[in-house]
Amino acid sequence: MTTTLTRSNFANYFTLDNSKSYKTEANLLAALEKLGFREDRYIVCLNLQGRFTAIFPQSNIQDGNAMRYAAHGFMTIG
Repeated sequence: MTTTLTRSNFANYFTLDNSKSYKTEANLLAALEKLGFREDRYIVCLNLQGRFTAIFPQSNIQDGNAMRYAAHGFMTIG
């Protein structure tokens, strides 16, 4: 059985609407390059407005600085 993803059932998991987002994937990748995050592991996602954002696993955080990605508006998981 497949379930259609809607705003109401998506919000039960997590929302990307408050994450930093970009109109195109190319713009997102350029921003990640500028911030020095391009070589880090991340997942490219679309938010409910159809804009691109990145989610970073906490396993990327080598120096214990959990705010590294969040300070720039990106979500971390893990």
